[in-house]
Amino acid sequence: RADVAPTGLEAGGAAGAEWLLRDLGARVEQAAERTNRHLVALLMERFALREHCLALRRFLLLGQGDFAEGLMNLAAPELGRAAAEVQKHQLAGIVDMAVRQSNAQFCPPDVLARLGVRLLAPSAGERGWDVFLLDYAIDSPLHVVFTAAAVRQYSRAFAFLWRLRRVSHALAGCWSQHMALQRHLVSCGPQLGARAPELGLEMRQTLHRCTCLRNEMQHFVQNVCSHIMCEVLETSWAKLQAGWRACADLDEVVLEHQRYLERIEEGAFLSPKAEPIFTQLSALFGLALEFTELHDQVCASAFEAVDVFLREPEGLAPFARSLAECRAQLDQLGAGFLVRLQALLRALEAQPALRRLSSDLRFLLSRLDFNAYYELRRAAPTDRAWPA
Repeated sequence: RADVAPTGLEAGGAAGAEWLLRDLGARVEQAAERTNRHLVALLMERFALREHCLALRRFLLLGQGDFAEGLMNLAAPELGRAAAEVQKHQLAGIVDMAVRQSNAQFCPPDVLARLGVRLLAPSAGERGWDVFLLDYAIDSPLHVVFTAAAVRQYSRAFAFLWRLRRVSHALAGCWSQHMALQRHLVSCGPQLGARAPELGLEMRQTLHRCTCLRNEMQHFVQNVCSHIMCEVLETSWAKLQAGWRACADLDEVVLEHQRYLERIEEGAFLSPKAEPIFTQLSALFGLALEFTELHDQVCASAFEAVDVFLREPEGLAPFARSLAECRAQLDQLGAGFLVRLQALLRALEAQPALRRLSSDLRFLLSRLDFNAYYELRRAAPTDRAWPA
């Protein structure tokens, strides 16, 4: 605009009115820009928007690994009960204990005061694992960014990540139990094989099947967990921080946060278009948890068989039959896991994003089937769940 008003302004001319409107519009835009920048700075600094978003990432997205692992260990007995018997105040105390036992204790007091527990309405047959959610209290003005819809997205992501961590934790517990059994067998294994060869053979074969299936499931779970925690959550967080640094108004701040949640949902297979993948993942997690329960039965039978052998070597026939039945169930579980995993690989291959050479899905697919084992099994299926 010109620094000096045109001479037509004194005469009320059209040129003067046009200059006045342009000047007024420019001043309004400048005032709006200053106000928006001040509002963004206020949210980021006075109301600590970044810190609260980081807290949501640490707790509801399980980014604080030591806290998540500690909470899993402490809450397992309570969450293993029927959902209707789980007490919210008990879980709140467990969450507080997990915070104090991890580096999460160094978070700001305002952040820790917002962390809580929410229980979903229980249904028949559900356990505490199925209704437990971590909660984070949101108040004004943070609710402008963390809307009710955004909080629901965080809760859905937590439920999925919590179940993934639960499966990984349960499989790790199977390995620990298996190692304890192996050490227990060292002292009496040779005698057991010599005096009860049928039981010794059944025990070796059953434990071998357990090891093969556990390793296969652990490989799958670790790669899915690595993909989500590194390729999805970490990269989405980096993009959010870069986007927020460039934001000039509140609308852009809200939009960047919504894009952040959408990237997480898409990468973690929680979006509607990834429903086929999510369905297969849920089924695979369920099979892995079934395996951990069956593994507990196998180890319990093996421990009991060794104890009976030390007291009464003649009473071992029932344990041999029990282990043989467990081995048949392991075969069935292994076959079901193979079918579901092959279906997951087909669903991943059908994703449009796989066409991009830089796609994270391409790397996940190559890690899940790095030596084309499942592709070859699909081409030449057999009745066995794994090689002998």
